[in-house]
Amino acid sequence: MNTIVDIFRKKPLFTLIFCLSYIFVVGFVKWNIRPNISSILFLAGGAVGVYFLDAAEVLFHLTPSPFRSIVFSCGFIIVSLFIITSSASFLASGLVLSSYVTILLWKISEWQKEGNLNSWYRMISVPVPVVIQRYLLYGHIAVFLLETTLFIL
Repeated sequence: MNTIVDIFRKKPLFTLIFCLSYIFVVGFVKWNIRPNISSILFLAGGAVGVYFLDAAEVLFHLTPSPFRSIVFSCGFIIVSLFIITSSASFLASGLVLSSYVTILLWKISEWQKEGNLNSWYRMISVPVPVVIQRYLLYGHIAVFLLETTLFIL
């Protein structure tokens, strides 16, 4: 029980507020501010997605976290695009989009602290130049915006 409480406590307040605000705004835009059962499922999936990756790291004792790597990020982009474009599950869409926001906030936070994302590229044998890291981060943000747009439409 303490483990679960720790998962909730460790989430930075800004990340929590930003993710939940994003899910609410996207949900309201998607359903034209007229909630229905689909929007409730989307919001529930979004709420779970905020803590999903953190819970997996803690409960499975993943150190270093495989979720904080470029390999996972690229795989996640493919899976999230599939879910957003092909799945009829609004619960899954909410989970994927809020997890995507979490990953982006992890990356942006590390970029602000370190000036690079070297820890995200530890699985790559060749050092990745900071310029390429920046462009890949911009690419992740662009795909996220595309997925958000596809979901809303």
